[in-house]
Amino acid sequence: MQVESIAKALGDESRRKIVELLKDGELPASTIFEQFDYAAPTISRHLSVLKEAGLVSTRRNGVFIYYSLEKEALQVIQNWLAPLLGTAPEKPKSAPRERSQKPKIKTESNPFEKFQSEF
Repeated sequence: MQVESIAKALGDESRRKIVELLKDGELPASTIFEQFDYAAPTISRHLSVLKEAGLVSTRRNGVFIYYSLEKEALQVIQNWLAPLLGTAPEKPKSAPRERSQKPKIKTESNPFEKFQSEF
Protein backbone atom coordinates (compact mmCIF):
# COMPACT_ATOMS: atom_id res chain seq x y z
CA MET A 1 0.00 0.00 0.00
CA GLN A 2 1.69 3.11 -1.18
CA VAL A 3 0.49 6.64 -0.65
CA GLU A 4 0.41 7.30 -4.40
CA SER A 5 -1.94 4.43 -5.27
CA ILE A 6 -4.23 5.17 -2.32
CA ALA A 7 -4.36 8.88 -3.17
CA LYS A 8 -5.06 8.11 -6.82
CA ALA A 9 -7.88 5.74 -5.87
CA LEU A 10 -9.41 8.37 -3.57
CA GLY A 11 -9.11 11.02 -6.29
CA ASP A 12 -12.46 10.04 -7.79
CA GLU A 13 -15.69 11.25 -6.17
CA SER A 14 -17.51 7.96 -6.77
CA ARG A 15 -14.76 5.99 -5.10
CA ARG A 16 -14.78 8.34 -2.12
CA LYS A 17 -18.54 7.79 -1.83
CA ILE A 18 -17.97 4.01 -1.83
CA VAL A 19 -15.40 4.40 0.96
CA GLU A 20 -17.91 6.48 2.94
CA LEU A 21 -20.57 3.81 2.43
CA LEU A 22 -18.22 1.17 3.80
CA LYS A 23 -17.12 3.12 6.88
CA ASP A 24 -19.80 1.48 9.04
CA GLY A 25 -19.09 -2.07 7.91
CA GLU A 26 -19.28 -4.65 5.20
CA LEU A 27 -21.81 -4.27 2.36
CA PRO A 28 -22.84 -6.55 -0.50
CA ALA A 29 -22.01 -5.31 -3.99
CA SER A 30 -25.73 -5.02 -4.80
CA THR A 31 -26.23 -2.48 -2.00
CA ILE A 32 -23.30 -0.42 -3.28
CA PHE A 33 -24.67 -0.55 -6.86
CA GLU A 34 -28.04 0.77 -5.66
CA GLN A 35 -26.42 3.97 -4.37
CA PHE A 36 -25.35 5.08 -7.86
CA ASP A 37 -27.05 5.96 -11.12
CA TYR A 38 -24.19 4.43 -13.10
CA ALA A 39 -24.20 1.05 -14.82
CA ALA A 40 -23.00 -1.88 -12.71
CA PRO A 41 -19.77 -2.36 -14.76
CA THR A 42 -18.78 1.24 -13.98
CA ILE A 43 -19.19 0.69 -10.23
CA SER A 44 -17.42 -2.66 -10.52
CA ARG A 45 -14.45 -0.86 -12.06
CA HIS A 46 -14.41 1.66 -9.19
CA LEU A 47 -14.49 -1.21 -6.69
CA SER A 48 -11.60 -2.88 -8.53
CA VAL A 49 -9.50 0.29 -8.33
CA LEU A 50 -10.20 0.54 -4.59
CA LYS A 51 -9.28 -3.12 -4.13
CA GLU A 52 -6.04 -2.76 -6.12
CA ALA A 53 -5.07 0.19 -3.93
CA GLY A 54 -5.71 -1.90 -0.82
CA LEU A 55 -8.60 0.25 0.38
CA VAL A 56 -11.23 -2.48 0.26
CA SER A 57 -11.27 -6.22 0.63
CA THR A 58 -13.80 -8.75 -0.59
CA ARG A 59 -15.48 -11.80 0.85
CA ARG A 60 -17.49 -14.19 -1.26
CA ASN A 61 -20.59 -15.90 0.13
CA GLY A 62 -22.13 -18.06 -2.57
CA VAL A 63 -22.90 -15.79 -5.51
CA PHE A 64 -22.68 -12.63 -3.38
CA ILE A 65 -19.57 -10.50 -2.98
CA TYR A 66 -19.22 -8.43 0.17
CA TYR A 67 -16.92 -5.42 0.36
CA SER A 68 -15.32 -4.02 3.49
CA LEU A 69 -13.06 -1.06 4.15
CA GLU A 70 -9.40 -1.68 4.97
CA LYS A 71 -8.77 1.03 7.54
CA GLU A 72 -5.04 0.28 7.64
CA ALA A 73 -4.78 1.82 4.18
CA LEU A 74 -6.38 5.01 5.45
CA GLN A 75 -3.88 4.95 8.31
CA VAL A 76 -1.08 5.07 5.71
CA ILE A 77 -2.50 8.36 4.38
CA GLN A 78 -2.98 9.71 7.89
CA ASN A 79 0.60 8.87 8.85
CA TRP A 80 1.86 10.61 5.72
CA LEU A 81 -0.25 13.72 6.37
CA ALA A 82 0.45 13.97 10.10
CA PRO A 83 3.89 15.65 9.86
CA LEU A 84 2.56 18.07 7.24
CA LEU A 85 -0.35 19.09 9.46
CA GLY A 86 1.73 19.24 12.61
CA THR A 87 -0.19 16.48 14.35
CA ALA A 88 1.07 13.19 15.66
CA PRO A 89 -0.48 10.02 14.29
CA GLU A 90 -3.20 8.73 16.54
CA LYS A 91 -2.12 5.89 18.76
CA PRO A 92 -4.55 3.15 19.69
CA LYS A 93 -6.30 4.06 22.88
CA SER A 94 -6.09 1.67 25.75
CA ALA A 95 -9.06 0.83 27.88
CA PRO A 96 -9.82 3.52 30.43
CA ARG A 97 -8.50 2.77 33.88
CA GLU A 98 -10.41 3.41 37.01
CA ARG A 99 -8.80 5.89 39.29
CA SER A 100 -8.49 4.73 42.80
CA GLN A 101 -9.73 7.51 44.96
CA LYS A 102 -8.86 7.53 48.58
CA PRO A 103 -11.81 8.36 50.74
CA LYS A 104 -11.58 11.87 52.05
CA ILE A 105 -11.05 11.89 55.75
CA LYS A 106 -13.29 14.42 57.31
CA THR A 107 -11.68 16.03 60.26
CA GLU A 108 -14.02 17.67 62.63
CA SER A 109 -12.74 20.87 64.06
CA ASN A 110 -13.90 22.57 67.15
CA PRO A 111 -15.43 25.93 66.15
CA PHE A 112 -14.34 27.39 69.48
CA GLU A 113 -10.72 26.29 69.05
CA LYS A 114 -9.61 29.64 67.68
CA PHE A 115 -11.02 31.40 70.70
CA GLN A 116 -9.29 29.13 73.25
CA SER A 117 -5.94 30.76 72.67
CA GLU A 118 -7.34 34.08 73.75
CA PHE A 119 -8.47 32.76 77.14
